[in-house]
Amino acid sequence: METNNFEQRFLDICIAPNTVKNILKNAKVSERLAELLDLGGITSADKNVGNLLYTTSTKMPETAEAHSKFLVEYIREGKIDTTDRLNAAFDFLKSATGDLDTAKFDEACGVGVTVTQEQIDEFVNKVFEENKDKIEEEKWDFQFATFIHQARDALKWADGKAIMNSINKKTTEILGEKPKGGKKKKPKKPKPSKEESKNKEEEDDFEMYKRKSISSLIGRDLKDAHNKPEILEEHNKITGGKIITRFPPEPNGFLHIGHAKAMRFNFMMAADNDGFCYLRYDDTNPEKESQEYIDSIRECVGWLGYTPKAVNFSSDYFQQLYDFAVELIKRGKAYVCHQTAKEMQEGRKEGVDSPYRNRTVEENLELFEGMRQGKFEEGECCLRMKGQMDHKNSNMRDHVAYRIKYTPHPHAGDKWCVYPTYDYTHCICDSIEHVSHSLCTLEFENRRESYYWLLDALDIFKPVVWEYSRLNISNTILSKRKIDALIKEGHVDSWRDPRLLTLEGLKRRGYTPAAINEFCDCIGVSRKGNENVVDVKLLEHFIRKDLDENAPRTYCVTDPIRVVIDNMGDDEEISNEADLFPGNPEKGKITYTLTKSIFIEEADFSEEPQAKYFGLTPEQPVRIFSGPYIKLKEVVKNEDGSLSHLVVEKVDEVEKKVKGCIHWVSEKYSINARVNLYDRLFTHENPKALGKDWMGAINPVSLIVKENARMWAHLSDIKPYDRFQFLRKGYFTVDEDSTDDLKILNCTVTLSESKDAKNLKK
Repeated sequence: METNNFEQRFLDICIAPNTVKNILKNAKVSERLAELLDLGGITSADKNVGNLLYTTSTKMPETAEAHSKFLVEYIREGKIDTTDRLNAAFDFLKSATGDLDTAKFDEACGVGVTVTQEQIDEFVNKVFEENKDKIEEEKWDFQFATFIHQARDALKWADGKAIMNSINKKTTEILGEKPKGGKKKKPKKPKPSKEESKNKEEEDDFEMYKRKSISSLIGRDLKDAHNKPEILEEHNKITGGKIITRFPPEPNGFLHIGHAKAMRFNFMMAADNDGFCYLRYDDTNPEKESQEYIDSIRECVGWLGYTPKAVNFSSDYFQQLYDFAVELIKRGKAYVCHQTAKEMQEGRKEGVDSPYRNRTVEENLELFEGMRQGKFEEGECCLRMKGQMDHKNSNMRDHVAYRIKYTPHPHAGDKWCVYPTYDYTHCICDSIEHVSHSLCTLEFENRRESYYWLLDALDIFKPVVWEYSRLNISNTILSKRKIDALIKEGHVDSWRDPRLLTLEGLKRRGYTPAAINEFCDCIGVSRKGNENVVDVKLLEHFIRKDLDENAPRTYCVTDPIRVVIDNMGDDEEISNEADLFPGNPEKGKITYTLTKSIFIEEADFSEEPQAKYFGLTPEQPVRIFSGPYIKLKEVVKNEDGSLSHLVVEKVDEVEKKVKGCIHWVSEKYSINARVNLYDRLFTHENPKALGKDWMGAINPVSLIVKENARMWAHLSDIKPYDRFQFLRKGYFTVDEDSTDDLKILNCTVTLSESKDAKNLKK
């Protein structure tokens, strides 16, 4: 497929330039969108059509792709003109076989159905009137978002923005303008510097990501998603109407940068709305979980600056979960099944009932109790939820609720031999904890039906569920399974390897909580699909920005060449002060002492002249930072022809302007150090896209170790996680394996190209 005109083609369908820029970073999405344009013969379109086509390129289920041409034509003709209709089209087409029944499709997607503004306003006026007394009593504390759900139930194909505008207008009409909470007017910002402008440009590339307002978290609506008035009233009585979220990692591995995004979203969404967030371990699989992971997760949550309202475990609710399972059986909504895993898989795929599906309630209760008492072997039977085996969403086809595992639990001990599944557990735990907003990534979107079906079957509180795009970062992988494979094959040392974007790896490399949180704020959350890849350069931008402000400057020579200054005495010393933070002398100074023998970088010397080379040569002197000019006198070599050392002389003046200014350390006042230089772990932007060949993109030089580096002796008392800028090199962090005898430093991030070039030419 011809790709060189993708950018113009996407701009011609009115997709925003910044969005186009991000689309072009993902070859799969770019090719898919271009394919859709070809199918529809589309060369130009308005913004709405363009965005719907882009959404189709990222979210259309694979099982629906056979009908791509049909759907594109409906979008082009304006028959599918909203995201709601598009999602309905996806649902219909992914299970459609043979010739399409267009009449049924039109009905399922509301094609041709028009809901007028008058109808919307009429409904909004009605619900406001019904709740008039409560609104007057609670004023701005009233949960107006419930009106949105009610309106979407009653006016299925109404425009969501029109509904929200009508509700907002009516709210203002009754309560007046919302109080601003005494916020101070922001002072006028000074004109940014060139560096700040450059940083702003990098951030502006991601301007489509914004922090969401709580009222905008509205997912695909379902009939089962709404609470009965009495249940909602009881929930508000218990919670005081507060916004409650949860961060629910499974303790089967270490957290990574994607978890930092989820953490940020959940904790800040609650904090922004005067609510709170729980940390809940979804510990339903005892075979894969360990105390090591539990401890690491707790530490990382605190390291990023979050304090959960409480730390809970799904296993804390095992008895309640078991009791709910018994209640499901009593209500005819669950049964014990003796099919093998393969038989269940085939039955669910074909939509065929289990032969055990119609057991009596009494028989199921007896068998389930037998499971709890250990009367069956692992895999011999399980408890399944009685959903709908012919449902178009396979997640509704009698998922397993409980299975037998004779494995002690790291938190609950050996009390249980039946364990609930994730699909059964997480929604009930959300309800037990009265979580108001259950926020998860888009791969769980097709579980909305089963989530709400279960809570509806038990007649318990239903949170708002909203899904957002998973975070993918370029040139790395975040999959726990693939990280395990990297460790087992020796490509990385452990989960804490600084080349990985696990939180412990990032911490060890020198990333700060502030930089990670600011990165998460910048990318925000969206529903653009799980295939978008964020360039790792954006993450690097934020740690570079942080350390530029907070890391003191000094020198380190990673590939040292010994240099003897011929016209200095053996004991002669010349001291000069320099700012720890250039331009900010009040933040401290450091003394660099020049002695007869010093070290410079191997790359800063060349025996042969080179074009645009500003280092030391036989014909070209250089200046050393915080010191004099030096001019080469002699190159001393060993018997084998290798370089022994250089002999130079210091001079106060030079005939021609010297462009090169290099860093150095004194032999007398320096110590040995090991420096780890890191690069991208993968050479391919999106190794996941390579399928089974993903390991072929591993960067063979992602780590270069400099065993004989030299740094100034005043750094001999540095501690793990101290950070510095080594001039002309980058930002470095002291590794936790450092000892008094050997300091180990990790390259956190290199200098930006512009600054590096600037320093080379000083």
